[in-house]
Amino acid sequence: MPRKGSRAASRQASVVPVRRWFQFLESQSAQGIALPVTVLFALLVRWCVGLHGYSGQGTPPLYGDYEAQRHWMEITTHLPVSQWYSYDLQYWGLDYPPLTAFQSWLCGAVAALIDPSWIALNESRGIESHTSKQFMRATAIVLEFIVYVPAVVLFFRSRHVQMSWVARQVSIFSVLLQPCLILIDHGHFQYNSVMLGFLVWTVHFAAQESYMAMAIAFCCSFMFKQMGLYYAPAVFAFLLAKCFQRGHGVLLFVKLGTAVVATIGIMLAPWIGSLAQLQQILVRVFPVARGLYEDKVANVWCAVNVAIKLRSLFDAQSLVRLSTCATALVFIPSCIHLFYMIRQTRTAQSTANAIRLFKYCLLNTSLAFFLFSFQVHEKSILVPLAPALLLIDEEEWAVNWFVQVALFSLYPLLFVDGLQIPYWVLAVLWAFLRSCPACPADTHTPYCVLVLQWMSTLVMLALHVAHAFIPPPASLPDIYVVLNVVYCCAMFVAFLAYFNYRQFTRLRSQPSLKKKKD
Repeated sequence: MPRKGSRAASRQASVVPVRRWFQFLESQSAQGIALPVTVLFALLVRWCVGLHGYSGQGTPPLYGDYEAQRHWMEITTHLPVSQWYSYDLQYWGLDYPPLTAFQSWLCGAVAALIDPSWIALNESRGIESHTSKQFMRATAIVLEFIVYVPAVVLFFRSRHVQMSWVARQVSIFSVLLQPCLILIDHGHFQYNSVMLGFLVWTVHFAAQESYMAMAIAFCCSFMFKQMGLYYAPAVFAFLLAKCFQRGHGVLLFVKLGTAVVATIGIMLAPWIGSLAQLQQILVRVFPVARGLYEDKVANVWCAVNVAIKLRSLFDAQSLVRLSTCATALVFIPSCIHLFYMIRQTRTAQSTANAIRLFKYCLLNTSLAFFLFSFQVHEKSILVPLAPALLLIDEEEWAVNWFVQVALFSLYPLLFVDGLQIPYWVLAVLWAFLRSCPACPADTHTPYCVLVLQWMSTLVMLALHVAHAFIPPPASLPDIYVVLNVVYCCAMFVAFLAYFNYRQFTRLRSQPSLKKKKD
């Protein structure tokens, strides 16, 4: 019978496969190929996912998100700026902020040079030629590798990120291979990686103490997609604390305000001369008339709607006030805690800890918005996933589990898009390379967490099996989608509670964030 010591040594040596891969490269002094292999593998996975279906494929007259992105290239290329937010709103009217419009114009200009038929005004609606699809897929990959990938690599290779070489490489690999963003951007088809890339740049510049660049990067995030505003309370609390912390805080505050106003002003410049056009942009970007939520999304309001029909009991304005108050009540404690702790930083070690708290606060505020705010889409779970993944080395089991549940919450959408095969391949790949259930000998994971995560995985598998083999009753055609929503919402609420607890207790015993005497 083996002794306890040998079993413990064996257990300690057993780590998740992705970590073993980089440990092998390090042992062979082959560190130089680690990043190129990771990036090329990430590129290959994205291109393979792009060979499958997408939102609205072959479903006229409106098709889906893929057609919306292509149509915006069409209208921004052929129409004057004054008509971008008002042209034929019944057919995928532009409803994202100006930076998305400029990105559509740039991609449309490139498309016009290659094949103008891809974006011919009105005549190209619903075009699904092989070459046009290749072009659209290529734009999503190129933009991600311009904005998102460099930000992730630079952040984890920064001197302010205190990790071993293996941990840095594992984190980069994990962030670039997390399945949710890949399936939404390169399967369903969107450009979320640009918004999330600017968020990672925001955190990177915060770590570098380049606060002007940080403010500009954050403005680019929410001026590309309004969901970037989910991060606004955390960013505001961080920068305001820095202003109070410094001897010349008023000057920093003025500089930051100038940077924000200038960045937003430059992006709105084409419409500055017309108040009516600015109002139209605001109405399109914040569509209150659409209601509390769309489709079935795993947030609190949709889950509560199973028992209490809120949209029947309250009008739109009341629901806006209710969701706003609920969201604020949930995220304010996290932001106050961040502000209080950041004000006391003094040393280089304190700066590293401040960035750690900032990542927690970004996660907690964005998850609060996903769960409680007005007009949330199921794809918005990508917003809290981004800061969560920046914590993947410190919160290994929690982030792995969070990704699994987030992926499951997207299944109804991906099923409609015909993306079951890439969904299962990436889910299994993530579970094998990263997750605790695939590697129960990982010593970083408490045994009780392993049991709970196995139970969670079994619940998700059971719902998948039921959906595949047991037809829903005629009176409850959406029963499996509703069960998905309720289960995932409950899990997300639990994650919100856990990550808030971690933010408030993570550094309690560390002296570097305690106030120093002058």
